[in-house]
Amino acid sequence: MKDRRLFASLMILTATLMWGLSYAIQSMASGNLGTFTIVCIKGLGGVLLYPILKLTKRKIDAKAIRHGIMIGLVAFLGCAFQQKGLELSTVSKASFITALYIVIVPVIETLSGKKMKTRMVIAIAVAVLGLYILCFSGSISLQTGDLLLLADSFFFALQIIFIDSGSRERDPLVLAFVSQSVIVILSLTVALITERSSFAELSNVALPALYLLLFPGMIATTIQVVFQKEVGPSLASLLMSFESVFGALGGWLLLGQMLSLREIFGCVLVFIAILMAE
Repeated sequence: MKDRRLFASLMILTATLMWGLSYAIQSMASGNLGTFTIVCIKGLGGVLLYPILKLTKRKIDAKAIRHGIMIGLVAFLGCAFQQKGLELSTVSKASFITALYIVIVPVIETLSGKKMKTRMVIAIAVAVLGLYILCFSGSISLQTGDLLLLADSFFFALQIIFIDSGSRERDPLVLAFVSQSVIVILSLTVALITERSSFAELSNVALPALYLLLFPGMIATTIQVVFQKEVGPSLASLLMSFESVFGALGGWLLLGQMLSLREIFGCVLVFIAILMAE
């Protein structure tokens, strides 16, 4: 049981690495593509799961569709607010504010009657401190982009909770396919109405777009819905908060944003928090 939980935790961290690196890549792509075009590209990765569903003869029933739609709706809102906020804020700030779902998830669970362990409370506090040190080098000032990122944090918290309840009763791959299909339908509709991204603009960022489609869009999303039930929503949210660390590393590797000693110390605190929770 412990080995299975440890493996699931490592898989969640692998997905988190893909999401963390996507911050810098989304920032690069936003110079050529609109907000909802980028969201649509990420969603298409999950739609590519359909051939796997057909080959393995998995049943897409009405209950799975309803739950997948719920997940897809909050995920779409989270992705849209995140991408727009990322365009108006910095990569490091975006990764910190988004990762505040590690606080929102257990708070929602507590309000629903679930008791939180003291160790988890301490781990969350250490993680939030680490994320703050990592991402804020000056005074706190919330601009429009930061407020949009706060909204995306709330919707991603709901996504984690919906996935937890749905994946215990429904086929995780079916949920991933349905939810990502919802994201594609909604984002493509909005993009066709409000954006005019051309093929030439897409070709300019072909490699970033391919990364967003395959890794955060298909692989990481599938990992989350398959393995999150093994660790639970509170620990899953804490593990996924490590995307802020990977986001900072991505900013350094891809955008030339160097990590200071203060930021490295923040990374260490987040890692300690994850070990405490595990």
